[in-house]
Amino acid sequence: PKPQRRMARHRSKPMPKSLVTGIALLIIGGLCGLALTQTHQLTRAPIEENRTRQAQALLSELLGQEAPTNLRWVSGVANACGDWQFVRGAKAGYAGPIEYLALLRDTGASISLRVTRHQETPGIADFIDHSKEDYLPNLDNSPVEDWPSLDNISGATITHKALRAMAAQAQTLRRDAREQASCEAADA
Repeated sequence: PKPQRRMARHRSKPMPKSLVTGIALLIIGGLCGLALTQTHQLTRAPIEENRTRQAQALLSELLGQEAPTNLRWVSGVANACGDWQFVRGAKAGYAGPIEYLALLRDTGASISLRVTRHQETPGIADFIDHSKEDYLPNLDNSPVEDWPSLDNISGATITHKALRAMAAQAQTLRRDAREQASCEAADA
């Protein structure tokens, strides 16, 4: 007779600790990613509506009356052929781009300007935040030709230089948009 072979029992070795940790991290990361995706889906529309309301409120504040909700923006300019124009743009600041919204009136002779987003140094550049300081609101409806000669704010030379450049850029964007829309022909 044939000798019987003993069946060797194979005991499974426990998984290495690093593999268990890796799998756990992968599962946790996947769940976190799923949670973030769902949160984004749930909050995207309300956030966008809030941004639109805030933008509309800022437009109305600058205009001094309820701003139209059907503005058509072309190359950063709204209402190119009207009595007033909104202009949005950006200029380089000390810590990155400074985005702005400007209202030009009286054929572009006067300007009101608000900074809408920036990364400038808190405390030093607070003067450009219209919700914290009255610096920009106090310049509302000032002649555009006065902006190049605005005094610098100590410690914020680059930020202040960007403000002067914004006023010049807004006037240029307005002029270009009016030419593109043939506003002078429509005015005649």
